[in-house]
Amino acid sequence: MSSRKLSILASIAAIAVIAAVAVHYITNRPAQTPQSRTYLIQGLDPDKVARIVIRENDKSVNLQRRGATFVVSEKDDYPATTQRINELFTEVLDIKTKELITDKPENHTDLEVTEEKAQAIVKFLNSDANTITGVIIGKRTEGDDTCVRLVDSSRVYLCENVPLIRTSTMDYINQQLISAERRDIIRITVTDANGITYSLESEPNSSEIKLAGGLPEGKKLSPHSTSVFSALTSVQFDDVFKAGSEPDNLTFNRTYICRLNDSTEYIVKLAKTNGKTYAICSAIFTDKDGANIAIKQKDSQEELERKEAILLAIEAVDKLNAKCKDWVYELPSWKVKNLTMPLDEILENTEKKEQADEPNLPKT
Repeated sequence: MSSRKLSILASIAAIAVIAAVAVHYITNRPAQTPQSRTYLIQGLDPDKVARIVIRENDKSVNLQRRGATFVVSEKDDYPATTQRINELFTEVLDIKTKELITDKPENHTDLEVTEEKAQAIVKFLNSDANTITGVIIGKRTEGDDTCVRLVDSSRVYLCENVPLIRTSTMDYINQQLISAERRDIIRITVTDANGITYSLESEPNSSEIKLAGGLPEGKKLSPHSTSVFSALTSVQFDDVFKAGSEPDNLTFNRTYICRLNDSTEYIVKLAKTNGKTYAICSAIFTDKDGANIAIKQKDSQEELERKEAILLAIEAVDKLNAKCKDWVYELPSWKVKNLTMPLDEILENTEKKEQADEPNLPKT
């Protein structure tokens, strides 16, 4: 049989399957009248939600309310990012129904709206641990609509605006740990596990860096030095642990210190074990006079701006210390390389100019 005939037969078979499924659900769906699209969930007050449970197969995320915010239960109650929580509420509450497909529970498995086969489940619970409402998100159609039902209803709707629900614990955590502007960094200091230390520094508002104390003879800074100097422009973490629940046998014997031109100093202590690197982070404001600063009515605009910058820097230090206190972070390997690079890797040999051989002149 030719490949052309095989292709035609395959197409006919596929159409037959689609038709059979369509007939099945058309004959089994309840009678309905045309209706305008409406929101699947109506009347949910986010302030009444004390817990959010998100599930996908064997993965689950539990978001527990703590005052005005939420924490991630699976990560020792690490704070969840408010932006992601708000996005989750918005995405779920924006789901709109297009048409009722079925109200028969025996059809739920085929439409993947059972708790066992769902693409994602989101439940909103109150302070008594009772479910307020929630959605079970099932099969997607070729037209990018999705089969969805409420957790307490057998009615399955074809819906639009159905999001891809994030089902990883780290999806609900702000993984940005430290972010420093490159132009503000004036000095970094790296200390390895053997206590060997080196520093790179630059003048404020300068992109040129140098090795503190001068370069060894015959050496110059390699391109790696730039990556080491700017390592704290963006530090994100892969995982987080409550201090005391982190992996055993951690010795924080490596240090990366970054000094900014506003007197802020970031301190990252690092430990390596089993091919992974963990960090504890803190910051200090090194200008002792900053603690006593006060805004005065007679201050000039320039003086006010200077004092405001100091107060903002102190506030940023306090926020970072409050965020990082009692937490241990697992860092990605590519970032660790820049934070722990030894001195010999940021140096390279200088190029020697080859002297041209003098021509052999005839003797006179």
